[in-house]
Amino acid sequence: MKFKKHMMGVSLAAVASAFALGTAAPALAEFPEKPVKLYVGFSAGGGTDTTARGFASYVHEVPEMNGMPMVVVNRPGGSGMQAAKIVAESEPDGYTLHIINSGTFAAADMANSKSPVNPREQFTPIGCMTRLVSSLFVHASSPHKDAASWLKEMKESGKTVTWSTSGAATMHALVGHLVFDTWGLKNKKIPFKGGSRARAALIAQKVDASWNGVHNEKGFENDTRSIGVPLAERDPAAKHVPTFTELKLPGFDVDGPMCVWGPKGMPDDVVKKLVAAVKTVTEMKGFGRFLKQSSLGPIYVSPEDEMARLNKLYEILGPVVERVGLRK
Repeated sequence: MKFKKHMMGVSLAAVASAFALGTAAPALAEFPEKPVKLYVGFSAGGGTDTTARGFASYVHEVPEMNGMPMVVVNRPGGSGMQAAKIVAESEPDGYTLHIINSGTFAAADMANSKSPVNPREQFTPIGCMTRLVSSLFVHASSPHKDAASWLKEMKESGKTVTWSTSGAATMHALVGHLVFDTWGLKNKKIPFKGGSRARAALIAQKVDASWNGVHNEKGFENDTRSIGVPLAERDPAAKHVPTFTELKLPGFDVDGPMCVWGPKGMPDDVVKKLVAAVKTVTEMKGFGRFLKQSSLGPIYVSPEDEMARLNKLYEILGPVVERVGLRK
């Protein structure tokens, strides 16, 4: 019995000595110590997926990421909300993230009275690396080179303009409603599942116009023409397209930053490293070249501005959702 007590005393003393020397237990692993999952709420090949894979290809080069890779996980459904729900309900340790265009994020939430997540309350902003810009497209055979002349002719004609877009309640659809309603133009929306199908309808001249991502013009310049974007300044990735501001049309300055989000409650040190990762990758020349292949350009947006822009989208597009009865 005395021997047992003696050994316990020795063991406790050894542990105490080890702690004093700082060698008692292995140090806590520094984030990240394993691959980070980046959820995409859409199928492979779209703008969100392309951006995610480009980001994932370079993020391991950022010093703060300890050489760890990022794995893109596609979970399509609910206009990106299925993936968002997975991330919102995940452990807030930085290993599960979500990437989505803020315009789509806001639109999907506003159009669904039973939205599975609240973008403004259940997520931690990490930063944005590029943006999607809505553009008014006409067929290449149209004589119109800018949105102002086309809108004027359509209004004077009194006809009901048919237009395609990439879904009933996407950012592009809401911007289309916003512009046409503000202009007082009679119009009928014809939604498709995806920008490529909306573009195909315009090429086949089944519609008069289309509201689509300006990047969707690439490769189809002989079939379609982008004639105006609702921005204050020209998009660096589509410098040939005039803005509504310079055309003296009602200005909205609406775009959809492509942003990374984490679940609410993430540790500050982890957030800081991920923010650095987004900013550093956005500044990499290789990433810029990668985006250029899809007619996108690197544009860094800080976490603070990320939230500000999301709030702006709710403010501008929210009334549109209610007015056209998109909320279900």
